Amino acid sequence: MKKYYLACLLIWLLCLVKTPLNANADYLAYESITLNEGEFLSEYSETDYKSYLKKVNKRRFAGWNVHYVHSDLKVTYKTESVFSYYNDGTTPIEYSYKFESTYTTSRNISSTGSIGINMSGPVKKFKGNLDGSLKITAQTETARKEVESWQVKMQVDPQTMANLYVVGEGKITNGVASRYLFWIELEKGGFEVFTITTQFYRLEKVKI
Repeated sequence: MKKYYLACLLIWLLCLVKTPLNANADYLAYESITLNEGEFLSEYSETDYKSYLKKVNKRRFAGWNVHYVHSDLKVTYKTESVFSYYNDGTTPIEYSYKFESTYTTSRNISSTGSIGINMSGPVKKFKGNLDGSLKITAQTETARKEVESWQVKMQVDPQTMANLYVVGEGKITNGVASRYLFWIELEKGGFEVFTITTQFYRLEKVKI
């Protein structure tokens, strides 16, 4: 009888272990990001989202069920301006700008439902070791630290604005997943991984 009550207590405790919604989608702060096809996790319709979740309903003893909706979708992006300088006068202006970057991340993740994200440390990861069940994880660099310092000298013509952006390309993979332990569902929701593949600076001069 004691074993029966202990088993019931264990099941009850496992049912309480639900990771709250947590998300990190830094790329949403970019000035622009464009998908050539497909859709972002945030763009799933409610009907499609529920339909996708049905594909990961099969219970298992332990581990993740994963359904990929989109894999390696190509995206182009432009971050916020590194600097913007305008000359509203009548004569050219010599402008000098020193830029230093100390940290660059090449991978951002986001989630919905009860799939959580571990925000501690320099590399953000899905909770419950979902990263280990995603086939894309082993193929991508998760993060890198670097120090880069350089100086820009230019002439800004009258009635002209000079803007420096970071632009590049990346890949988006998203879908839904559910995690089980002793055939009990612990987490279920959507996931998305955005990986930068190329990144460079672009200087633009425009009339004001």
